Amino acid sequence: MQNRRDFLHTLAIAPCLLNSRPLWASDGTQAALVIGNAAYAQSGLVNPTNDAKSMHTLLDKAGFSVDLQLDASRTAMIEAIERFGKRVQSSDTKLAVFYYAGHGAQLDWRNYLLPVNVTVSSATALKAECIDLSQVLDHFVQAQRKGAEKTFVVILDACRDNPFGTTFKSQNKGLSQFDAPVGSLLAYATAPGNIASDGAGKNGLYTENLMKELSRPDVRIEDALKRVRLNVRLASDGEQIPWESTSLESDVFIFPHSAPKLSEQELERQIENEVVHWNRVRTSRRKEDWIEYLRKFPNGNFSEIAQTRLNRLLASQEKRQRPGAANHKDGRESGELADLAEGEAFVPAETLAAVSHNPYSAGRFPLGRKFTVGDFYILRSSDLLTGVIENTFKNRVTRVDEDNDRVEMNRGKLVFDLMGNTVENNDNTSDVPQQLFPTELQMGKRWTSLNNVVVKSGRFSGQTRRVEMEVRIQAREKIRVPAGEFNAFRIEASGWSVGESNATKIEVKLWVVPGINMFIRRERIKRRGNRLIESKLTELVAIRQATSGLTD
Repeated sequence: MQNRRDFLHTLAIAPCLLNSRPLWASDGTQAALVIGNAAYAQSGLVNPTNDAKSMHTLLDKAGFSVDLQLDASRTAMIEAIERFGKRVQSSDTKLAVFYYAGHGAQLDWRNYLLPVNVTVSSATALKAECIDLSQVLDHFVQAQRKGAEKTFVVILDACRDNPFGTTFKSQNKGLSQFDAPVGSLLAYATAPGNIASDGAGKNGLYTENLMKELSRPDVRIEDALKRVRLNVRLASDGEQIPWESTSLESDVFIFPHSAPKLSEQELERQIENEVVHWNRVRTSRRKEDWIEYLRKFPNGNFSEIAQTRLNRLLASQEKRQRPGAANHKDGRESGELADLAEGEAFVPAETLAAVSHNPYSAGRFPLGRKFTVGDFYILRSSDLLTGVIENTFKNRVTRVDEDNDRVEMNRGKLVFDLMGNTVENNDNTSDVPQQLFPTELQMGKRWTSLNNVVVKSGRFSGQTRRVEMEVRIQAREKIRVPAGEFNAFRIEASGWSVGESNATKIEVKLWVVPGINMFIRRERIKRRGNRLIESKLTELVAIRQATSGLTD
């Protein structure tokens, strides 16, 4: 079992999976294939060759063996991918990077990269003449099957508009979403189905920011990409928002440097610095404050909450809310919950439609929670091991205060933030919302959570405990509870609750549906030393919810 100091080091330095290790990219075991295609006969581009040259320079400086292909024909691309595949599958390669800038297209959920010497006049020609991205990914999968520890990064700046000129019109713009294979990360210049800017300067907008962020020393690639996403979103006024799909099992650094291992006091100081920054901006309604926080702490202990608050501020620029429209007060409280029977589930239609039909992806959805006064939920808790029912909870939304990021149930006995993160319940009060829900639901997404809670009752009443958690979305699966059957993302969290005299190990599983304000199922286990002190299952029994945030 991981000890608490090791966990603290993970939280402060590189929020990631338990027992993961950093992968140093300067040890001579890394290879890259970089392709930049611009000289198309129709719909020629300006920057892909510059983008590819810039990426070649960066990776070469970082110690990669780089194969650079500019304005590549179909034959040249196939040959380069085959060479790269052999290198990827060799025993000495630990980290492999594939970068492509140029035209790309999707068809039947598959993504295609366009050589410069092809003319596409039909869907059949697209499949026959262009390069299916799976040809690259298949080499990664085959290498993993051999049992070697390898890490793969794919970066695609390939979502330019009108890739076929006047010869063919694709039904869908941009690229299709694809869940990253185990041990890999897929990074796209813009969201699925959207297009990316070719750029007005030397580089495209995405690669320009990519070069700046990846060149920073000792920065995890996931953190660099989060900064890229923020910078591109702001620079394009929200027209272009990069995204990633990750299944990394180790931390990747393009430019690492050897730093001495920090003492526990220094680790504590890092966390304290972030908490100080958070406390300075936590009530801010200025987007600049949240931008500053996210640039400084892209994967910080409050970054998901910060991203949601920034999203709300940016959205309000485009569509101003009516004064008081979402700021309900206690005057709208009403009666008991007796009219909601077990097994009833009244939810907005769009929440049940939030299912990916893409065979290569579980989907990517906003958390999509929107609380309304009068919504109510019935939950039942039981012992996870014995199945003995312990309690039934009837929770009704009695106040929503969007200005102060506060949702009250049962006249303030239970308090959430607008994401559904707990602020106060019957057992404790938290200084910040416990960040167990993300801004977006997508396979492989990971983050950290840190908050201080004051115990309200029992043996440790009045004691302050710090709760430190690592969180990751592990799966999407159908699950049945008394309220019905749902297609839910499974979130898993693991960490510690640390008090004055003891530390408690916590393991939590949450099943969450996009747009539904309450978890569908929760399993929570607590251990103190070798002693099991809690084993609890909580399930949704019934729900009535007026609206969701999926259509905002």
